[in-house]
Amino acid sequence: MQLNITTDYAIRIILALANRDGEVVSSKDISMTMKIPQKYVLKITRSLVAAELIERRSGVYGGFLLAKKPEEISLLEIVKVMEPTMYVNRCLEEDNYCSRDAVDNCSIRKFYTNFQNIIEEKFSEITIKTLIDNK
Repeated sequence: MQLNITTDYAIRIILALANRDGEVVSSKDISMTMKIPQKYVLKITRSLVAAELIERRSGVYGGFLLAKKPEEISLLEIVKVMEPTMYVNRCLEEDNYCSRDAVDNCSIRKFYTNFQNIIEEKFSEITIKTLIDNK
């Protein structure tokens, strides 16, 4: 599993906002601080606003700020917003697709399920505050 660059950028955008402690931060400032193209910042922030992880403020002094406290935003939450899927195998998707029709008795699927649970647990344990505190 490899997270796409958009997800990495989303995490960095939220980190940039968390480091500004409630201050409204412009897309230009985020772009310069986190080395993300400004157009990409604007694209990603639309998804983060829709997911209610950040807020957008309009106007001359507009920009973005966190919608939640850093300790309330987990990496899992961000990843689920940005990634089309986080499952390690197709058989774990909602439709339980299996080309062998063996979902109920497949030892490989059991392994994938356990592995998926470990990944999601680790991503949910790490919050934005955790990342800030571990500089």
